[in-house]
Formats: sequence, C-alpha cells, structure tokens
Amino acid sequence: MVTRYVLALLIAFCVFIGLQMMGFFNLVQIQYRVWTLHRLESREISSIPWAMQYLNSDDPHLRAAAARGLGRIGQANTSVVSALIEKLNSDVPRVASESARALGSVKRTGLSGSNSVSQLEISDALVRALSHKNCSVRLSAAYSISERRFKSKQAIPALVKCLPDQRMGFMAARALGNLRARESAGDIAALLGDTSLGYQVEAIDALRKMEPLPVEIQTQIDQLLENSPELEKYLQ
Repeated sequence: MVTRYVLALLIAFCVFIGLQMMGFFNLVQIQYRVWTLHRLESREISSIPWAMQYLNSDDPHLRAAAARGLGRIGQANTSVVSALIEKLNSDVPRVASESARALGSVKRTGLSGSNSVSQLEISDALVRALSHKNCSVRLSAAYSISERRFKSKQAIPALVKCLPDQRMGFMAARALGNLRARESAGDIAALLGDTSLGYQVEAIDALRKMEPLPVEIQTQIDQLLENSPELEKYLQ
C-alpha cells in the first residue's frame, strides 16, 4: 500500500515537472491575465496603471488584451494615448488592431493635458493605419474613425481608397456615412452593384446620411430597393 502511495506521488511529481517544463503553468497564468484584462469595466480608472504594465509585456496576447482593456475603461491620460498610438504604429497586427479600437473608445472627456493635441494625434494615427498591410488593423482603424467622427482632410480620401477592399470596405463606407462626407457619395454608390447584401446595406445606409443625393444615385438606390425588397428590411 505504501509502495503504491509513493509511486502515485512520484508520478504526480513527474507530471508536475513535465508540465512546468512545457510552460503549461505560465500559459495558464497568461490566459488568466488576458481573461481579467478583457473584463475591465468602463471608467475603472484605478486599473489603468495595471493594464499599462501589460501593454509592455513580452507576450503579444497580453499586450493585445491590455489595449482592449484600456479601450473598455474608456478614459485615458496623454501617456496612455501615446502608448496606444505607439503600439498601433509599430507592434504586431493583433496588438495594433486592438490599439486602434482602443483609440476609438477613449473618451475625449477622459483625456488630460492638451486635449486638442491628443485628438489630432489619434486622428492622424488612425488615418495612417488605414494603409496598414494587415486587414484587421485597417478594419479597426476605420471602425474607430467611424465611432469618433474624425473628419480630417486626410481621413476622407484614405477611407475612399479603402472602399474597394472586399474585407473591410463596408466599414470604410460606414465611416464615410457617419462623417457625412458627401463628396464620397459617388464612390460609395459603386458598392451598390456589389453582390454582397452586407455591402449594399452599408452603402445605402451611408448614402442616406448624405441626403439630398444626386438624382442618379438616388435613382440607383430606389431601383435596387424595388428589385430587392429584403434590403429595406435590413435597413430598418
């Protein structure tokens, strides 16, 4: 009996050592921290220093989770905004994408210092990210511009350039609609011929925010809705 007990302990010890050598416990610890960062609440300002600590982690999953957590908090000082911009500009796509979304979630009222400078920096960083080689980063940048309504001179042409992108052009259309960028109506109308129902819905919704529209574009919308009644259902 004692021999079996000792043997069981020895096997358990060997399994423990094996798991430790494989990095299992470190992985569990990382996943727990990621889970915790994803569940930060709005205005939980006291957690900002803790999240910032992981924004500089060696693990990209933790950095991405920290960026998302800061976005969920929704308020930040100038140093946090600068750190997120740096991650957007230079980190791996997963982290850059989460940083772009976080920059769209940070409320203007939560920024300290020179708010106007910070807003300009955020806008410029997001516009630059629209030309990022990774689609997920471009999508997140367009989403944040749409949410924040950054109507800069550079934003509108950069978004128009993204419209033909089959992976995120719909978000560019949404952003242009929220910006009421009437000069882009013709470019958005080109999406109406797309076979994707989702693209057509986003295009029509964006164009409706720019009314009154040129007669030819309004006619194109009316004809499309007449021939595809299901579109109106999704637009309501």
